[in-house]
Amino acid sequence: MWKDEYERKKVTPKQIKDIIRPGSRVYIETGCSEPQYLVKELILENRELSDVEIYTSIPLRGYSDFGGEYGSRFRIKSFFISSKVSSAYEEGSADHMPLSSTGLIKLFSQGYIRINTAIIQLGLPDKHGFMSLGITVDLAKIIIEKADVIIAQVNSRMPRSFGDGFVHISKVDYIIEKDEPLLEIPQDEQDSETIKVGENIARLIDDGSTIQVGFGRIPNSALRALKNKKDLGVHSEIITDEICDLMDSGVITNIKKDIDNGKTVASFCIGTSKIFDFVNDNPSVEIKNLSYTTDPQNILSHKKMVAINGAVEIDLTGQSCVGMSDNFGYFGALGHATFNRTAMLTEGGKGIIALRSTSRDGKFSRIVPEFSDNKIGIITTQADIHYVVTEFGHADLFGKSIRERSLALITIAHPKFRSWLLQEAKRLNYVYKDQFLPPDNTLYPEKYEKELFMGGEKLLVRPIKVTDERGIQDLFYAMSRHDKFYRFLRNVSALHHQQAQPLVSSDYINSMALVVTLSNLKEEGIIAVAHIARETKEDMDDVCEFAAMVHPNWQNIGIGTFLLKYILGIAHDLGFKKMIAYIWEDNMQMLKVFGKTGLPLRQSITNRVCTAELDLSFYKTEQF
Repeated sequence: MWKDEYERKKVTPKQIKDIIRPGSRVYIETGCSEPQYLVKELILENRELSDVEIYTSIPLRGYSDFGGEYGSRFRIKSFFISSKVSSAYEEGSADHMPLSSTGLIKLFSQGYIRINTAIIQLGLPDKHGFMSLGITVDLAKIIIEKADVIIAQVNSRMPRSFGDGFVHISKVDYIIEKDEPLLEIPQDEQDSETIKVGENIARLIDDGSTIQVGFGRIPNSALRALKNKKDLGVHSEIITDEICDLMDSGVITNIKKDIDNGKTVASFCIGTSKIFDFVNDNPSVEIKNLSYTTDPQNILSHKKMVAINGAVEIDLTGQSCVGMSDNFGYFGALGHATFNRTAMLTEGGKGIIALRSTSRDGKFSRIVPEFSDNKIGIITTQADIHYVVTEFGHADLFGKSIRERSLALITIAHPKFRSWLLQEAKRLNYVYKDQFLPPDNTLYPEKYEKELFMGGEKLLVRPIKVTDERGIQDLFYAMSRHDKFYRFLRNVSALHHQQAQPLVSSDYINSMALVVTLSNLKEEGIIAVAHIARETKEDMDDVCEFAAMVHPNWQNIGIGTFLLKYILGIAHDLGFKKMIAYIWEDNMQMLKVFGKTGLPLRQSITNRVCTAELDLSFYKTEQF
């Protein structure tokens, strides 16, 4: 009977202190499942230890003396550095082992490191003698199969979770019963910058996506910003308190997942009693082996897989790194790189690296020309980067050149660092030597973004960006000779960088341009553009000039009319009193568009050019 076996295996810490022998290797289950009582009794207060190596995944609490001088009692070897052991690491009293989660699995399952003693925490046994690892499966099942000795703290407060976490009494060598609260990690308060980063991440996530998230301020902020999404799924190493709210509200349903349909899948929980209670006996959440959640084949089984992870810095080529600066509380590889790389390969998938644009004190840019010396690990390589997000927007770097990446990243850097970054990019020969940007105080006006359906397609209308230069060139070269003449009122056969650059450098105050893109294309193609710019002639300061181009394949379906009416409202918002356009007398289509606005229209012709003038003082929002 398992009950008799259970009783035979019950001991006290004092009885088994000599199990951990000098020079042995010990694995401690960590995260919120750390068996705190056993760590205290068998490690921290065990003065008989000598040169013991302590392996841990995610240590979330401190070790009182870091194991004595030079690890004479024990040396912490962690695969992830948290704030609780960061000082030990900085002092050289603890070791960081930079491995991916798939590397960790190989390390232990294939015997590269032999664990002599594993210290784990389990819940109470059920009627069949199975105990649950509860909120943390992670590496524990692999370690249990490979370690020489398994010591378990049995805690009635450990939830019973579904998935891979059940451990039979026969797999455990020693049992120490001790009830105590599980280790809780409350979420940090969000500042305005972090909240905005989260909102910008959320804008990239489509309904029906399956998400993976890291943990920390920014991933949690992203989760909080998903409240209006539909039918999301979760396949992640980590789940936090925010997952509870999203599941309860019906945002996360998991019904679009191709595997584990209807199930939130993770390897461990980090948070408070909120997530612990939620997972308890909940069949809609499965806590699985790390070998399952990080298996690229399982990640690839999801359509629209989105990986959301953080970084400390990103350089202008697209590499991201992690390190100890700016009080950054957590760093390590784990599943970050695997999820980011593999999510990009799924149908409709995205890899998102998110960070604040500056250090918290605002003194340093986190988008940098080159990495500074105190960073300790490149996690995302140039070849694996997809989206980068800050509080100033997002940059899609996939398939982009170094020049295109540099410009895109500069546009989402903090405005006060953009001029410096541009100069550094020129020094490194990343961008054109004559490249210029809008003024440093220019902020992208996302409020003018708008989706619409036209011509049987879903279109995105948005303000132009300096990164649209090639898109504007492509549009120009698709235009007929007559269309080019109508736009520029002269014969123009080429639109080189020198001519295209001013067209994409709006300051969104004195000049504004809207582009229309096909939002379902992998390559965001521009199918139309409308410009307004403040007239420079004397006594015309409150007048803007309008011009537009529409791709030949998209003409005569109303795009030009829409753009004119939409940009009229923007011009009114910007304080312009009049809008004028210089239209060739044969361009009947544009003259017709101007006549549809409902605003007072004045026209005059000089040298076959019609000057059409709209009076914006009669503009009323409800008209449009």
